[in-house]
Amino acid sequence: MPTLDYLINEQQLRLRFLQPGHASRHGATRVTEVVARPLTEAPHTLGDLAADPPFEDGTLFLVTLDTPRPTPAQLRALDHLIRLLDRRKAAGLVIGTPGHDLRALPDATLTAANRAELPLLATSAETTAWDHVNEDLRLRRVQFAERQVQHLDGLLNRLPARLADPTAARRIADWLSVALDAEVLVSSARRGVLAAAPDSAPAGLAHAVITSAHGAPEAHGGAMHTRIVSISPGSPGGEDEARLAIASHEPFDSAATALIQHAAKLLGLCDQARREHQARTRTPRAVRHAAFQLLMRGETVLAQVVYTGAAQALLDTDSARVFVVDTGPQEREATLSWCERALAEEAIVAPCPGKPKHILILDPAREGDRVETVLKEMIAAREGHLMGQSRPHALAETAVGYLEALTAVGDAAGTPHRVRLGGSKAKFAPLLPRRAAKAWAAALMSPLLDHFPGRGDERKLLLETLPTALSFKHTEAAGGLGVHRNTVTQRLNRAGKILSLDLRGSANDRVLTLLALDILALPDPDPDPDPDPGTDTPATPPDFAALMAAAAEDGGPTAWAEERLRPVRADQRDLVETLCVWLESNLSTRETARALGLSEATVRNHTRDAAGLLGMDFSTKMVGITDTDVVTVADIALALHVLLGRPALTQPPRGS
Repeated sequence: MPTLDYLINEQQLRLRFLQPGHASRHGATRVTEVVARPLTEAPHTLGDLAADPPFEDGTLFLVTLDTPRPTPAQLRALDHLIRLLDRRKAAGLVIGTPGHDLRALPDATLTAANRAELPLLATSAETTAWDHVNEDLRLRRVQFAERQVQHLDGLLNRLPARLADPTAARRIADWLSVALDAEVLVSSARRGVLAAAPDSAPAGLAHAVITSAHGAPEAHGGAMHTRIVSISPGSPGGEDEARLAIASHEPFDSAATALIQHAAKLLGLCDQARREHQARTRTPRAVRHAAFQLLMRGETVLAQVVYTGAAQALLDTDSARVFVVDTGPQEREATLSWCERALAEEAIVAPCPGKPKHILILDPAREGDRVETVLKEMIAAREGHLMGQSRPHALAETAVGYLEALTAVGDAAGTPHRVRLGGSKAKFAPLLPRRAAKAWAAALMSPLLDHFPGRGDERKLLLETLPTALSFKHTEAAGGLGVHRNTVTQRLNRAGKILSLDLRGSANDRVLTLLALDILALPDPDPDPDPDPGTDTPATPPDFAALMAAAAEDGGPTAWAEERLRPVRADQRDLVETLCVWLESNLSTRETARALGLSEATVRNHTRDAAGLLGMDFSTKMVGITDTDVVTVADIALALHVLLGRPALTQPPRGS
């Protein structure tokens, strides 16, 4: 919509405010038309104006003088005109002195205009410069109306089918941010951030929101123009008042202001509907806590009787997953309240009675992973928070799921995203038939274990070096072992020569050696009191293919690999492909980056994130030969090999 500022910026009109300070107070005043009249000395000509049909609000009145200094009679006419325009709600009064600059008006005239809130302006342009102004104003008004219709149509299209839809505020905020090219924040002092667009908006608008709480609804800090609007008309200034905050590098014109007001009304309706819906459906915390404790004891029927509310159907399920959130250094209550609101209709949320930092979530194992997604986003956004999750279990086995999630949350700090899946066996070696596996591993490592050509202390040193040195690049392994990288290289060369294996250049030999060490670290199988002749340890140890075939008969390795790889297969960055190529490239970041067309930094981040999701600690701490629960690169390679056949793993040829 055209304003006084818009006309002032039109150079040919030579228009200016007569009084200092009027630019900020009246610059945004809308102008709908310009009505021009000569200011004669005869008062009756002004009286004739009172008989004219009323001009519309926003009319700018233009009078012209013959000289730059008005006569006493013209001043009396101006005073009369100011009173008349005050009743007509005019946009302003322009005094034209074509070809001259208007001299100062008397204080009495200026005071009368200020009392009437009527801005006075002056122009030295010729009267012909105003001939096409009304046509331009008409076109601008048409454009403004079309833009308003477009904006309102877009705003209404963001309304959900249900006003209580929890995504409604975010959808409106996203659209408003794009429409106004601004940062948008919807927040409440008690409930925190309700919606933000972009995600960085809370940080940028925090000061403006705090300031507005102390009575400053609009600010022009630095280059940003900020507008704060309450969307809770029923409780302005109250503890639960929600506010819409918008910051833009451009000042808000009348169209933007109107759009903000419309959006605030819709946000208020959605917020009110959401709160009323939650008040009707949210189950009291004490009831949720009681239901969770009954489930922990396996009393599912009683838990279903105790649990009330519209979300009672949550317990009408065969299986469920348990999540344990550890709030770490943060207070639990804020996160607990957030989880209760975000998951009110999708999961059972309860505080852990025995651990003041833990929150328990029971997620019915139905189709979709929305609960898991919401919780992972929350963990990513909250510093210091950790999460463990269980596999799906029968509802009567909720306690089993809790123990899995509890164990997992204890290890979550070592993962890139501070989230750990529990319940899956970390290592591959225990899945193999023990006697056959021991025979295979002993045969592979025999040159080093049984026929070592050097000193006994050297053998011990080599065995202590291999698990760490084979899991990392030499530089990284040297840091974990506390030795120089050349020492790591020398020890690998020595061990490889003794074993007739290429421990530096072959990922295949790396993986199989690590697997053999894992197998040998496992306890020996119990002796069979009544052995069958066919079950004794074979005289000739099986090769790797035969060992894998024997293990695959019960489907254990495949199920294990699917469970182990589930976190990385769910990642959108195709971490599985990166891992396969990395292993096939003998852990070389450079070769992997070249093969995938990625930067080395990206490959490094992907492999570290993937290894962390799979439980491998990339801190390069020393891995001992007797560590039977530490995930190494071999476990990752074996999971990929079992499920995808990559990397290809084969028995090293004898005597190579």
